[in-house]
Amino acid sequence: MRARRTVLVYLAVSVLFVAFSGIVGWQVGTRSQPQQAEPAPPPARFIPDSVPVVAFLGDSYSKGIGASTNGKRWTTLVSAAMGWSELNLAEGGSGYTTSYLGQKTDYAIKLDVVAAAQPDIVIVSGGRNDYEAGTASITGAVALSLFEAIEAAAPNAELIVTSPIWDSTEPPAEFATLLAGVKLAAAQADARYLDIGEPLAGHPEMIDPDGLHPNEAGHRAIAEAVVSMTA
Repeated sequence: MRARRTVLVYLAVSVLFVAFSGIVGWQVGTRSQPQQAEPAPPPARFIPDSVPVVAFLGDSYSKGIGASTNGKRWTTLVSAAMGWSELNLAEGGSGYTTSYLGQKTDYAIKLDVVAAAQPDIVIVSGGRNDYEAGTASITGAVALSLFEAIEAAAPNAELIVTSPIWDSTEPPAEFATLLAGVKLAAAQADARYLDIGEPLAGHPEMIDPDGLHPNEAGHRAIAEAVVSMTA
């Protein structure tokens, strides 16, 4: 495990659990007797270097659309369950092959962040938007290039790839081609592939009113599937 910056433990606890609890800060109470001496600060203690940092590359499912808070999205639930510190780089509408108005919106545009962060783990999860873009047949080849680029950018990180996720309806036939391509690419890149199936399949009650994204129950189902394959 690479050495990391040490920080005060009472601050680190807040940082490590901020995503899961949904708390983004705290309030410091005012002293009722201002004439009293300021209490001594707690002694500095240090967190171990063994807390893994995980970077997530993904689409709107991984970004947490459909969950009321970031703490209830599947990536954060997984991170809390596994004891990871989360770096969520997911963006809605992104994929392995996506672009918008001639500009790249694919996962590779976050490679510089991954290189700067040097996480212990990188998890890539997506594919739905590649199907929507009509690029299912070439997604596997592009995915392989991405996985190799991630391994070059963060050579000490473990690369984990989840199988692409559909909603509660029956996936279209061409989605199977996309699935197979991503799975093969993961194998060729020596990445760890998590075949989590389709956690939302047949569960319309797990879908947000927008008809596309998982609601909080759906995010929990995805998280449970990922944890069961990871732990």
